[in-house]
Amino acid sequence: MKRLINWKEFAVLFIVIGGLYYITKSWLITGGVLALLLLIDGLLRQYDHKKRGEKQAEDIKKKLEEE
Repeated sequence: MKRLINWKEFAVLFIVIGGLYYITKSWLITGGVLALLLLIDGLLRQYDHKKRGEKQAEDIKKKLEEE
């Protein structure tokens, strides 16, 4: 499956990496914080997709009940 790159997200991530390294001067701390941010981002995306799917299912159910 081909996945498109979100260039805005990539640019923000690059800026965050640069800023963290500038502040900490340590690749280990920067990598750890970055891993936590990516984990949180992934969990929030899963939650959002789940909620959107439930809302779509409710909308379809309401349309079927109306007919």
